[in-house]
Amino acid sequence: MRYLNKIVFINSASVRYAEIELDGNVHLIGTQGVGKSTLLRAILFFYNANKTKLGIPREKKGFDDYYFGYQNSYVIYEVLRDGIPFCVLAYRVNGKVAFRFFDSGYKRELFIDQNNRAYESWENIRNAFGKSIYYTPLVTSYEDFRKIIYGDNKAFRSEYKKYAITESKQFQNIPRTIQNVFLNSNLEAKFIKDTIINSLNEDEFVIDIENYAKNHLRDFESQINDIKIWFKENKNGQILIRAQAEKVINNYRIFNFLKREKEDLAHELAFRIKLIEDQNPVLSSSYTREKEVLEKLLEQKEKLTARHQKKEKDLEFKLHSISEKLTEAKNKQGRYDNLKINEIIEKVAQKETLLNEQKSLNDEKNLLTAQFSEISKKYEVLISNVQIKQQEFVNNQKAEINSLNATFTENKVTITNVYQELINQINSDHKAEKDIADNELRTISEKENRVKNKKAELKYQVFFKEEIEECNTQTTTLNNSISEAKSSISNFKNIISTTRKEWDLEQKGVERSFETAIEKETVKRKSSVEEIQKIETKIKQSESSLYGWLNSNYPDWEKTIGKVIDQEHVLFNSELTPRLVHGETTTLFGVELNLNALNTSIKTVKDYFEDIKFYNGQIKIADENIQQLNSTKKDDLQKLKNKFNKQIKQLKEAISENEYNLGQSEEKLKKNKVALNEWLAKSKQEKDRALSELENELEVLASDKQRAKENLVRIEKGIKRKITIKENERDNEITAVEKAKDEKIKSINTSVTESKTISEKRIEELKKQQNGELDTKGADTKRLDEIDIGLNEVKDHLDFIEKNQTIEIEYKKDKREIFDKVPLLKAEKVSLEKSQVIIKEEHKTELEKEAAKCINQEESVGFIKSKLEDFERDLKEFEQFKGSEVFSSIQSIFLQANKEKENPKTAIGIISELKGKYYKGIECFKELQFATNAFTGNFNEYNIFSFKVKLSGDDEYLNFASELKEFIEEDKIHEYEKRVNERFANIIQLIGRETAELNSKEAEIEKIIDKINKDFLTRNFVQAIKEMEMRTQKSSNPIVKLLIRIKEFNDENSLVLGETNLFTSADSNSKNQKAVELLKQLVEELERTKTPILTLSESFDLEFRIVENDNDSGWVEKLSNVGSEGTDILVKAMINILLLNVFKDNASRKFKEFKLHCMMDEIGKLHPNNVRGILRFANERNILLINGSPTSQNATDYKYTYKLAKEQSIADKKKYITKVNRLVKVNSKVLN
Repeated sequence: MRYLNKIVFINSASVRYAEIELDGNVHLIGTQGVGKSTLLRAILFFYNANKTKLGIPREKKGFDDYYFGYQNSYVIYEVLRDGIPFCVLAYRVNGKVAFRFFDSGYKRELFIDQNNRAYESWENIRNAFGKSIYYTPLVTSYEDFRKIIYGDNKAFRSEYKKYAITESKQFQNIPRTIQNVFLNSNLEAKFIKDTIINSLNEDEFVIDIENYAKNHLRDFESQINDIKIWFKENKNGQILIRAQAEKVINNYRIFNFLKREKEDLAHELAFRIKLIEDQNPVLSSSYTREKEVLEKLLEQKEKLTARHQKKEKDLEFKLHSISEKLTEAKNKQGRYDNLKINEIIEKVAQKETLLNEQKSLNDEKNLLTAQFSEISKKYEVLISNVQIKQQEFVNNQKAEINSLNATFTENKVTITNVYQELINQINSDHKAEKDIADNELRTISEKENRVKNKKAELKYQVFFKEEIEECNTQTTTLNNSISEAKSSISNFKNIISTTRKEWDLEQKGVERSFETAIEKETVKRKSSVEEIQKIETKIKQSESSLYGWLNSNYPDWEKTIGKVIDQEHVLFNSELTPRLVHGETTTLFGVELNLNALNTSIKTVKDYFEDIKFYNGQIKIADENIQQLNSTKKDDLQKLKNKFNKQIKQLKEAISENEYNLGQSEEKLKKNKVALNEWLAKSKQEKDRALSELENELEVLASDKQRAKENLVRIEKGIKRKITIKENERDNEITAVEKAKDEKIKSINTSVTESKTISEKRIEELKKQQNGELDTKGADTKRLDEIDIGLNEVKDHLDFIEKNQTIEIEYKKDKREIFDKVPLLKAEKVSLEKSQVIIKEEHKTELEKEAAKCINQEESVGFIKSKLEDFERDLKEFEQFKGSEVFSSIQSIFLQANKEKENPKTAIGIISELKGKYYKGIECFKELQFATNAFTGNFNEYNIFSFKVKLSGDDEYLNFASELKEFIEEDKIHEYEKRVNERFANIIQLIGRETAELNSKEAEIEKIIDKINKDFLTRNFVQAIKEMEMRTQKSSNPIVKLLIRIKEFNDENSLVLGETNLFTSADSNSKNQKAVELLKQLVEELERTKTPILTLSESFDLEFRIVENDNDSGWVEKLSNVGSEGTDILVKAMINILLLNVFKDNASRKFKEFKLHCMMDEIGKLHPNNVRGILRFANERNILLINGSPTSQNATDYKYTYKLAKEQSIADKKKYITKVNRLVKVNSKVLN
């Protein structure tokens, strides 16, 4: 028997020295505050070695400072092990309590000197030990101390084994139970469950959920999703991840194709630059020569134009001169018409007739007045005097008028001359301007003619002819390329189809051959398994059959009965009820046989186990053969796959390249068609534009011509206006002078008229007087009056003729000099105009010939110049291009280029294409990056495929795309799919096995709980407690719930699990989908939990029910405040003692002979009968109680009764020490 026998206090807490025996029930009595709890805590410290679980209030001193306040403070625990004592010394080392074990019972002299003082240091104690007492090194770890005491000592040196009071790995609940009783803690289900479970087996089965979280199910959901995403279709039936992967691969292919195209363009550019360098000098020389020819042709054209312009100008001058004369004739004719020149001519022609008539009338008058000559003479003289005076006056006035007219004429001439000079000056001043305007009009007319010629030529001209022909050529080439690509793709697809069929046939052949071999091995294995099952059935039945009975009751039966009864159906029959008959006999049903003649041998159980071993060996060989066959099959299929995948990969590459070329060609064809249409449109547009330009130019020229005409007219009008102004000024000035003259003449004429009137009146009077006298004398006055009237009329006509005769003379002169020449002038004008048209046509024809020569030469020069400009632009563009990043990317290829092109494009075009390909490559790479990032965005960093999801450099993206391409082409997803399928099945099966094992103790646990319930019912000594019961419930732990559901799933589907595919099922409620969902939920719960393992105690819930008097606690997981305080203490102590007993009995399978202590403070709260009852309740289970209370009510219930009291310290009056005195020691056993 092993147990804690004694505890000794030396200068510990408030105790100077005390020895307390612990080999029976102990009662500590004393008033409150004397130190009962202090002693109990020290005993508890032996069992739990946990300073924080001793019930020391926080406000008080800590364990180290209170119990080991001095250098010579010691607590010694004496332990008996099968009657041999050893001790544990607890003392303070470096501020912390440590332990030493030593091989001796407690002896006072080992720790107290002759002066009754405790040794000051370990060195003194060690010296006291001498060489006869062995002691261990210092044990500073409390966990190590507990393991040594409770026998979990495999990690320690062998000498520590002798210090164990029990031998158990599952000891943790012993100190926990003891401290729970002492501290009167709430009773929790988990503690009870752990106690029960640990009592079943030292090695408690646990599920390492941390291992599930970190290994089995680590990234499970992620990996499931990683695989599942390859089969998940969206609402359009598209598998998005495969489309994303295809996008990455397509971009990778396009990137590589663009790279090759850039290389080809680099070769083209190199050849173009070399061509320019070779042809540039030759073209430059040709350009200079052809330009000189053009300049000569242009010079000839200008001379011809100048010559014809001079002719046209001379004709125009003559026409202008004739036009001016005709205009002058017209103007003068109009003036004469206004003067009624015909009437004047007619009247002037009557002058002679009028003179004759005047003479005749005068002669007649003289005859009539001849006989009255005196009267006539007198009156003639008088009349004559009047007339003379009148005539003198008239003459004077006429002279005045003539003088005025002469002065007016002179002034008119002077004014006219002055203004003529001004008009001449105006003409002179505007002559240059008029000539410029005239020349401008003529130049515009010439331009207009040239544009009209160009417009006529434009009708038959085709713009962008070379480009259109190039597009047509490219269309033909691209159509051929498309046809070839389609043909190649079709051929390659047919080859792939043929290759796949060949692969399928070979694969089926390999599978067929291996399946046959595996089937043979499976048959062998099945046969061995059946034999083992038969043997195991025999062995299992052997205990209750004749075979087992003979082995137990009839030694060497194999040599006798076994030789004649070797039928298995007899030996292993359990219905024969064999028995021994008194009296030994060797006969068989009364017949004696010579059994030595029989070689029959009976198999022993050992022989059967050897057979099982043999058949297990056969199974192992079959399994190894099957595994080897599967491995070889897998290798052969992989080789086959590699072989055909390589061929298919090459064909797919060829298809991809042809598809790319096809796509590019079709794209180019579209672009080419667009380009052709654009060129045709451009051609039409350019033609329309040129036509429009010519029309616009014609319109502009017409506008300019009109403007030039208007400008010329404006200038002419300006000149004319200025001349008119001067003429008006002249005319006004002449008019003013003439008006002044006319007014004076008018005044003179008025005075003449008045004088004439007066004279005529006087003459009339004289005539009347004469007529009177004549009448008197008999003269014919009437006739004389008629003659006078006739003479006056004639005189008026002659006066009109005299006045207008000058006009008639001027008219005849103008008629002779101008009017009669008008028909000739008109005829000459028509002739000149015809000559002008002829000259212009001749000029136009000659100019067109020269212009055609110039145009042809200009085209030739323009072509060469265009070539040179193309070269110059190409070189300039190339120079700029050389400094670009695009050139840097193809520089090495450019420098090594040696390919030649028949019709190379311009360097600008090539560079443009290169830039396009380069930037398209960048764009393609960006799209590759984007597509890659979109693809990798579906995976985390630790994805099942080991896809790198954090890519930085360009090479990483390209390598990733290349690897993904290989991944897709080799269909590696199915390999991963298979692995995950297998892993899925293994995880489900593992969870099923471990959960089954976790629940395997369910019956035993129920049995123990039932035992505890019955034990309490049969041995309950507390009347207030009507019922106390425990029961198990299904676990509320979410992880356990999920594990059970997974186990149930595994039990239902173990035969088909893993066979179907996890990822291609269309039914979301399928079994596999359900299992995946369960595993996902498990992963989520594992992420929430912080517990690394799942113990058996968590596989079920435990509930209590206590009925105390009329108070029913109901089914609860935690007990607290059951009835009164004393009843509460008692119930919890009883349950803890029961649990401690369960653990104590079952904790160690090897050793059970040990006692434990339970400490109960304030036992005085219990009734004496209950005290006696709890002591007996504990002692019956090898559990000793150490109780504390103020007084002792029945000392014989305990083996030891110690009284604790406080007394004043002699050394320090302010301090009180605890004195421990043993009052009673009962030697008799406690009664049951």
